[in-house]
Amino acid sequence: MMTLKETLIRTTIVALICLATSACSKRIARFIEEAENFALDEETSNIKVEDLGFKKDKYCPIKKNNCISYYYGPPLTSNNLQYSVKFGEGDRKNIVGINLSRNSLERHYSGTVILLHGFRTAKEFMLNSALYFRFLGFQVVVPDLLGHGGSGGRRKYGVEDSKYINNLIGSLIEEGVINNGRIYIVGNSMGALTATYISSLRKDISGIILLAPMPPFDEAVYNYAKRDHPLLSRIIPEKDFRKGALLALKKAKINLNDTKILPIIESSQAPTLLILSDSDKISPYADFEQLRNDNIKIIKIHDRYHPSMNTIGEVEHKAIISWLNTTQN
Repeated sequence: MMTLKETLIRTTIVALICLATSACSKRIARFIEEAENFALDEETSNIKVEDLGFKKDKYCPIKKNNCISYYYGPPLTSNNLQYSVKFGEGDRKNIVGINLSRNSLERHYSGTVILLHGFRTAKEFMLNSALYFRFLGFQVVVPDLLGHGGSGGRRKYGVEDSKYINNLIGSLIEEGVINNGRIYIVGNSMGALTATYISSLRKDISGIILLAPMPPFDEAVYNYAKRDHPLLSRIIPEKDFRKGALLALKKAKINLNDTKILPIIESSQAPTLLILSDSDKISPYADFEQLRNDNIKIIKIHDRYHPSMNTIGEVEHKAIISWLNTTQN
């Protein structure tokens, strides 16, 4: 493992080469297109998915090579649910957990929850949240977005993914796996963009929950660089990060405007719950606080960083229960 000094030297050399060759934006675009998924935390990676009652399957559209890998899980019947997950290190460390008993729930919920992960993660990152919704009484479907995890195709940055996930939902309804009523979509980060697109494609969506929704893609890339690569973000101009994001989108045939989630949220009629953190530098609370539609509720939580926002904790649980009670009569 490299020392901090070695890492700084290597980062500086990469930045200088990038600047000297006037190819920063192309290198950034290549990184966006080819970067591997983030690693699961050790506890989650050791979970035996089958032991948790999830079934793995694939949906392959006719005449399409882009198969969607997904997990399906029925409602849980256990009397207790408990998990605790650690995210980050040092001053950006979060521990997110749930400790619920069946008796603590005021009512039993029903329906289906579709859970969508963020950029450079995979469906496994949403499994604890999936367990949470299963404990409430929902069945869940947890797919990989295009170019992530076990799904095929190129990365489509949350936009074109919506068509494939929408078709997956339709297929599961036709097969009788899920019903076409009380369908909720939970999207984290880039998956929140996919969730809002799906809600605009369907009339049977009872509500959407957006966990730290992604800002426009070029802004998200630059925000990520400032958070995780502060030295590079000080050496390389902001315009190169944004241009690199645009190049990656162009190669995927996606327009930057299509990654702007605010107009889609504002035009949606579906009940919408947004959960954001005042410590999240990638999906800033300030970007969304101006939303005022009657169908939109915004919850601000404290001291949670972006990587941890895919997992439902105690604070989010209270907000979700309160919100669900307004959508399920």
